[in-house]
Amino acid sequence: MRVCLLLAFVFSACKPTSSAAVATPDLAQPVVVVAPPPPPPRYARNPQPRIDVHTHIEVGALPRAIKLTGDEGIVHIINLSGGTPAGLRETLGEAKALGHTSVFTNPDFREIGRGPGWGTRMAVKIKQGAAMGAIGVKISKGLGLGYEDAPNHLLAVDDKSLDPVFEEAGRLGLPIAIHTGDPKAFWQRPDASNERFDELRVHPRWSFFGYPVSWEDLYAQFERRVARHPKTRFIGVHFGNDPEDPARVAVMLDKHKNLYIDTAARVPEIGRMDAHHEPIKMRAFFERYQDRILFGTDLGVGAEDLMLGSTGETPPTQADVVRFFDSTWRWFETEGQIPSPTPVQGRWDVFGIALPSPILKKVYCTNAVALLHLDPSLCVVKP
Repeated sequence: MRVCLLLAFVFSACKPTSSAAVATPDLAQPVVVVAPPPPPPRYARNPQPRIDVHTHIEVGALPRAIKLTGDEGIVHIINLSGGTPAGLRETLGEAKALGHTSVFTNPDFREIGRGPGWGTRMAVKIKQGAAMGAIGVKISKGLGLGYEDAPNHLLAVDDKSLDPVFEEAGRLGLPIAIHTGDPKAFWQRPDASNERFDELRVHPRWSFFGYPVSWEDLYAQFERRVARHPKTRFIGVHFGNDPEDPARVAVMLDKHKNLYIDTAARVPEIGRMDAHHEPIKMRAFFERYQDRILFGTDLGVGAEDLMLGSTGETPPTQADVVRFFDSTWRWFETEGQIPSPTPVQGRWDVFGIALPSPILKKVYCTNAVALLHLDPSLCVVKP
């Protein structure tokens, strides 16, 4: 009997009431919209102007790049992707029209397959690029990892056929920014045990596991190349091409006074905490080589694309951009544990080195002015 009464009560409660009894909303009342919480405040960076010596800007994307970097206190950018003389004119023209930018030229490795004397012809094009307005030369990791001088034979970084290119750059006073190799984890098995698996999973072609040339072989080629041209100034990009081992980079800097390094895309590596990387050790490194370290980001900007040194499965969002720059500035300028600028390059935090202002000024700005013969007024703090 109780069950029947209960069921009767439930069913009666579900029956619609008369239209007179139905409550209707008061449309005259304002609708309250709850606004999303404001984004957290940005890090208050040091006012020192910055020069970014390592960017890759596509033709047509320079306005976007200038706006993006200018908002971060970067007053001048170096576009390492100027191209060979055939395309360099357009890149230089855009840079001249918009300002805030200098451009490096790139060797024309297509000459390799065009008969004897290709190294000399490449050197001639470097000279042409300088005459057009390029202020340096950028050589990609394709040298040593991709370019072939014979079928199935990789052209070595220190191949003597390329000597005319490096000698001509030295004669013209053009620094050579050279990328040799890649993170050492890229030579390890690209599975979940690899500390850079998040990156390699998205970019499987970046893996050199089982490749015919080892990381150590490439680095030896790089050192022989630097040693062979003492009158040519080199920028070993990505922290001297060996951010995993600052001690070896220090040996290179001590042996080769013509070598400089940049920090592009390697704060996650040099900022980590382990046996080789500690804030006190890295701060001492910057103090010792304060005149030969250049600030760089490896920022890549296209008309629609954006790379913060590396990318994950989806394009970077504005939040990713904020994290990238805020964590970078905090690493240089403060102490303590900081979220990695680009977690896809390793799921660890970084630990700030809190450089004093005089060293920050050198790394951020005046070292680039001295090496690249830029306007010293770029480094003056504006009121």
